[in-house]
Amino acid sequence: MNNRELTEQWISILERIKMTDGEIIELTADAPATEQEILSVEAKLGIQLPKDFKQVLMEWSKHLYFRWMLSDEVILPDEFREIFSGEVGWNLEWLQYWDEDIAKEEYASSLAGKLTFFHVGNGDYLALDEQHDSEAPVVYWDHETDEATLLAASFSEYVNKMTELGCIGAEMWQYECFIGSDGIETNTDIAHRWRGWFQTFLSLRFEDARGSLDSIIPYILYHGAVNSREVSALQSFRHDEILHHVQKRLSTCTPKETKALCMIVGEAVKEDAEAWVRELWTEPGTIDPVDRSYLTARCLPHDEAYQLLVNFVEEASGEEIEGYEALRHLSALESNRVITWLEKNCRLPATNGWAALFAISKPSWDDLNHWAELEPRHRLTIIHGLDEMIREQNTYNSTQGKVYGVPSKDEMLGFLGRLHDEEILNTKKAIIRKIVDQVDKILL
Repeated sequence: MNNRELTEQWISILERIKMTDGEIIELTADAPATEQEILSVEAKLGIQLPKDFKQVLMEWSKHLYFRWMLSDEVILPDEFREIFSGEVGWNLEWLQYWDEDIAKEEYASSLAGKLTFFHVGNGDYLALDEQHDSEAPVVYWDHETDEATLLAASFSEYVNKMTELGCIGAEMWQYECFIGSDGIETNTDIAHRWRGWFQTFLSLRFEDARGSLDSIIPYILYHGAVNSREVSALQSFRHDEILHHVQKRLSTCTPKETKALCMIVGEAVKEDAEAWVRELWTEPGTIDPVDRSYLTARCLPHDEAYQLLVNFVEEASGEEIEGYEALRHLSALESNRVITWLEKNCRLPATNGWAALFAISKPSWDDLNHWAELEPRHRLTIIHGLDEMIREQNTYNSTQGKVYGVPSKDEMLGFLGRLHDEEILNTKKAIIRKIVDQVDKILL
C-alpha cells in the first residue's frame, strides 16, 4: 500500500473505533523532512539512516502518530484478550542510535547497533537494526529481558503488516501470537481469525444490527453492554424468542459473553424468564453464581429473590460472611431490605464491600440515624457508604445513589457535623468533610 492508502485506512480504523465508544488520539502527520534535516540528524547520530526509513521521512512525514483503545466493555475472544489498543508512530526527533558503549552502559546490550524510533509506553523500544548490509529490519526490544525480537524485514514491511492487523500494539504482548521466525505473520490461521473478528466488530453497526435477534445479540456480545438503546431494540422481539436465542448460545460462550447474555435476559425478558431462573438454582449449567444472583434479582418476585440470595450468601460463606461476596450477590437487589440484613452482618473494615453494598441498597434518613447510634462498624459503614455514593456519581454521572427521606439539607449537614465531631480518626473526619462539600449529590 502507498502512503495515501495507508493514511486512509488508518483514519477509517480510528473513525470506526470512535463509533464503538472507544478512545482515540487522532492521526497527526507533520510535513516531510527536508534533505538538510536528514543530514543534520545523521551527523548528530553518526550514521546514515536506512534507505527505506529515510524515504518514509522525506516523502511522507517526519513525525506521525495515532492511537486507539477499545472500550472497557468490549468482549474480546479469549485468544485475543490482550489486544485492546493500537498505536503507530515515528518522529525524526525521537531517533537514537545505540552504539556498543551506550548499550553496555544502559544494560541494553541487545540494542547495540540499533536505531530506536519509537518508545513503547511500558519501557520497551521499536528499533531498526543497522547491523545488516541490506535493508534494516524492524525489531522489538524488551527492557526486562534485553532481548530483540524480529518484527519485519524493513520499515515499510512493518507498517504494512501492522496495518493488516489493524495497527495493534505497540506492546509486544498484543501481537506476540502473530510472531513467527520471519517476524509478524499475517497469513496464519490465527491472523485470519483476528482480522475476521476485528473487521466484523468495526463494521457491525447498531442501526444495522437492531433489526433481528441474529444480529443484535452478536452486536451485544461484541460490545458487552446492554444499555437503554439495546433494551429498546430487544423489546421489539417476543420474550420467549429472546430467551431461546440466549439459551442456544450459553454452552459455547466465554464467561464475559455469558454475563452479557444474562444481562439481555435480566434487562429485556425479566419476569418472563422466571421458570428458567428457578431451574438455575438446581441446574446452573455454565452460569456463574454471580450471574445467577443477578438474574434472580431481576427476574423473580422481590421476596423470593431476596430470600434465595440471602440464604445463598449465608450458606456459602459459613461462619463469617465476606463483604465482597455479599456485595457480588446482593447488590443486584438494590433493595433497602438489604440494609436490615447488613445491620447484623457487616464487619470491619467497612471498605471491604460492606460500604458499597450499603450505598447501593437505597439507604434512608432513618437508616442513617439508627446506624449512627450503633457500633463503630455501623458508623464507619455510613461514612464510607456516603463517600461511595458520591464517588459513583462523580465517576459515572449517575443520578442514583440518593438518601431517601431526608427532611432538609440543613438537617443532613447537622447529622454529618455530629458524625464528624464524634469521629476520632482524622482520616475519617476528612472523608466526612468531603461528603459535606458535595452533600447535594446525595439528596433527593
